Amino acid sequence: MLVDTPGSFLGDVADDECLDLEVMEARLSSEESPVLCAENEDGELCAVAGLHRDRRAKMRHRGTIWGVYTRPSCRRRGLSSKVIEAALACAVNTEGLEVIQLSVSAEAPGAQALYESLGFTAWGREPRAVKVEGRQVDKIHMCLALAEG
Repeated sequence: MLVDTPGSFLGDVADDECLDLEVMEARLSSEESPVLCAENEDGELCAVAGLHRDRRAKMRHRGTIWGVYTRPSCRRRGLSSKVIEAALACAVNTEGLEVIQLSVSAEAPGAQALYESLGFTAWGREPRAVKVEGRQVDKIHMCLALAEG
C-alpha cells in the first residue's frame, strides 16, 4: 500500500507503526476498530479498509475509515466499495457511533467519487497535508452522518 500509492496514505514505509507486527496484531484483534478485508478465490488479500473509533469520551460518537486500499491486480471489481460498505455496516451496528469521517488525497478524484457515491460529503480541504517524494499534496476531508445528532 505504502509503496504502491504513497500519496494516498499518511504513513510512510520508513516510519509507519502498522509495519510493527505487534501493533498490527492489536489492531486486527480490536472489536471496536475492525479491519475489513476482501480476498480472491486463492485466498490472496485484495482489498482492505479499517474502521477506528475514538476512545475519548467527547469523541466516541465519531469513527474514522482508514487504510483503504485495493491491490492493483484486483482493481475494477468493486472490492473497495465492498470493504468500505462492510466497515460502514460495522459502524451502523456500533452503539453510539453517529458519524464517520475520512480523508482522501486530492490527487485521487476516483476515490473521492467512490466515497461520494457511498454518501460521504466533502467538508474541507487541508492544503499541503502530506509531503510525498518532494511534492506537497492536499487532503480532502469527508464525513457521513449515521444518525441525526
